Amino acid sequence: MEEQRITQLEQELEALKLRVAQLEQLHPVPHPTSTPEQSTVATPKKRPAFVKKDDTFSPKIKQSRTRDEWEHMIATIWLPRIAVIFAAIGAIFLFSYASISGWVNPAVRVGSGVLIGLLLIGVGEYQYEKKRRELGVGLVATGTIVSLAALFAGMALYQFYSPGLAFSLELVILFITFGLMLWMASRVLLILVSITGFLLPFLQLADEANVSLFLLYEVILFAALFYAAIRLKTILGFVVSWGFLTIALVTAMSMVGFSPPSMSDEISLLAASLVSYIGTALTGQRLRMKWNYPSYGAGLIVIASLAVIDWQWGTLIALVLAGLAYSIANYSKDAWHNAVGHATVFYAITQIPYDILRLSEQFETLLFACILIGLWFVKRQHMPYHRMIALALYVYFIFDQITQSGMYAAMNDSFRLSVVALVLATSGLIYLLVQQHRAMVEDGTFQISLVVAAVGVLTTYTLLVMELPFYDGLDETNRSTTLSVAYILLALLLVTIGRIRNLSVWRLSGLLLLSVSAIKLLVFDLSFLTLVQKAFVFIGFAIVAFIISRTYFKKRKNN
Repeated sequence: MEEQRITQLEQELEALKLRVAQLEQLHPVPHPTSTPEQSTVATPKKRPAFVKKDDTFSPKIKQSRTRDEWEHMIATIWLPRIAVIFAAIGAIFLFSYASISGWVNPAVRVGSGVLIGLLLIGVGEYQYEKKRRELGVGLVATGTIVSLAALFAGMALYQFYSPGLAFSLELVILFITFGLMLWMASRVLLILVSITGFLLPFLQLADEANVSLFLLYEVILFAALFYAAIRLKTILGFVVSWGFLTIALVTAMSMVGFSPPSMSDEISLLAASLVSYIGTALTGQRLRMKWNYPSYGAGLIVIASLAVIDWQWGTLIALVLAGLAYSIANYSKDAWHNAVGHATVFYAITQIPYDILRLSEQFETLLFACILIGLWFVKRQHMPYHRMIALALYVYFIFDQITQSGMYAAMNDSFRLSVVALVLATSGLIYLLVQQHRAMVEDGTFQISLVVAAVGVLTTYTLLVMELPFYDGLDETNRSTTLSVAYILLALLLVTIGRIRNLSVWRLSGLLLLSVSAIKLLVFDLSFLTLVQKAFVFIGFAIVAFIISRTYFKKRKNN
């Protein structure tokens, strides 16, 4: 029975399968497509190959402080400073009232002043440890001033102790403040130590100043301050310290210059100036200053100190200083130190004892011209704005030689060696224009260089003609005629060089000089030349003008 039943069930199952197959053929059911899972990580956008840069400048707008920020700044920064100032003023008034009323004797006043100052310094240190930086710095500054003022009063007003003991005690106070300045990393305390430390020697009220000890103290003080400026990384503190050191050196120069010569004082002044120059150069480099102007000023101070001491061997010392400046420039990669070296070299040639060497003073002019040529062509020791500074020196050289020529003419002395120097310098400038024409055009200095060269050529040529052997024997009329003829010939020569080398600069210079000659003939020479001279000069000018014009007409025809 069961086998029949199983067989029947299998037949029914086969029938159902056939039925389902027939229904699927009549109504097909779409199979669901499997959709992949979407990733939750955002795919980065494809970066374009070229993005145009937006040239529009959007300035950064500084957000204004909120009312709470203003309140916090006034309460935590400005209020402690104001409180310190008022506390110091109040203490002065209190001591004044106590002295007038006779409450305390002078010894108590001085002692209490020192103790109050030290107490303020201690309280300032405590406030700094409690994270009240501005209040702590202000209290330390006030305590330093009060202590130094009390010690000065005990020495100057009441003579309780000698100036040497007062100076030693003041140094102790200053040393304490210096240590706290390094610990607090305070630029304000650095400036305070610079000012008070600079003033301490002047507060001793000595009748005769010891220049050597004064310079030794100032050098040690400001060497420590430069070290502190490096530690604190403060350019302002360094500049302020350098300013007071410069005042100290200038003061020492005045004392050495207006007092009887003392070899020890002069050596101390020169050594202090050199240490100042080296120290400012190294400090500025450590602070990564773009323009280390304190060191440039210190270099000029060294030159000034050399001028004050005025030694016979000052030239050798100046050359050593120039070598030092060039070495600092190469070490620090600061080209402005080359300018200090150049200035020292120019100063050195003024200190050569020409009379002892039995040389004419015009050798100084010749050396100046040689150094000027070296500035143009020696590229190793170039400085910023090199061409413009060299052009300015050349202009000074030209006008100085014009003045010197008048003086030599008044003394009926020869000016021949200076004219040779002028010829060398002017030839160097012309060669510079030819060699570096493209570079000058690119940096925009060619036009002004051309004008300066034209003035130099005219001046040099005029002085050269005036130094001709026959020129002194001529009267004023013949001298003017000679200069006019010389200008016309020079104009023809310049245009000829320009036509041969196909350079418009030379041709234009010749045409300009010819125009100047025409103006000179019409304005100056026409009134006092004789008829023969007028005919000779004007006909010669016309011939040269026709020759030059003919070359231009021929050039246009060929083109």
